[in-house]
Amino acid sequence: MSAYSTKIRKNDLAFILFILPAFVLFFLFFIVPFIRSIYYSFTDLYGYNRNVNFIGLSSFLEAFRDENFLTSLTVTLKYALFVVIIGNIVSLALALLLDTNIPGKSVLRTVFFLPNVMSLIIVGFVWTFIYGDVYRSFMEILGNPEYLQISWLGNTSIAIYSIGITAIWQSAGYAMIIYIAGLQNISTDIIEAAYIDGASAREVFFRIKLPLISPVIVMNVILATTSCLKVFDFPLAMTSGGPGYATTTMALYIYTLGFNMQRTGYATAISVILFLIIAVITVFLMKFLKMREEKL
Repeated sequence: MSAYSTKIRKNDLAFILFILPAFVLFFLFFIVPFIRSIYYSFTDLYGYNRNVNFIGLSSFLEAFRDENFLTSLTVTLKYALFVVIIGNIVSLALALLLDTNIPGKSVLRTVFFLPNVMSLIIVGFVWTFIYGDVYRSFMEILGNPEYLQISWLGNTSIAIYSIGITAIWQSAGYAMIIYIAGLQNISTDIIEAAYIDGASAREVFFRIKLPLISPVIVMNVILATTSCLKVFDFPLAMTSGGPGYATTTMALYIYTLGFNMQRTGYATAISVILFLIIAVITVFLMKFLKMREEKL
């Protein structure tokens, strides 16, 4: 065996030893719980009861007859659609604004990004106070006009969108930074050439900037979608899923079933359904947005 081959084998061994701890942790804290969750979803596991019986697809069939589950699925999809679309529009608008030479843009970038580093529970509590006491005080200043008497978190029609506004405020800065990075990768020569040829700002945006940052848009949409489908903190902190089930997302419903009702097996089955929904939607979005990106 040559000295070169021996050196390669030593390098391979060193590489394996470096990644082994991470692999072991990943296996123990992700793969094993994932496999056990799939197993428990086919059982009647109840709380900490050790007597577990295999019941097959009963929990999955029950889920699609469960009105509360179907409501939580609808609520989750409404929330995701609202936050992903409006959130990305807001983030892109902020990125376009802060990609210009406006005064204090570095400070503004920091200000818009700061909510992203805050605890979601704390943000939820703060916005509950804003929707409640702050809004009522503001109405008193205006003389309590009847047409502005809105229960932001108590109205079943708008409560989930009120939570969505909170989520957009909290997360817009993160997507904004990614959009700014994408915009700064566009060559200034292309932009200048377009303006010299007589292109308007609108044409530069839709025909040059938007197509060139399409990979960034795809990434932000997928990240926002997966995050929204798993939302838990805001509904828990702001409404506890109410009024009724109007803001009970799938993640919150899983929590209620597993920890409050102790229906661990059924809750695990719904978590598997949520995993499959996220996986299917993510794959669909990747393919659909990739096709749109190629057309642009």
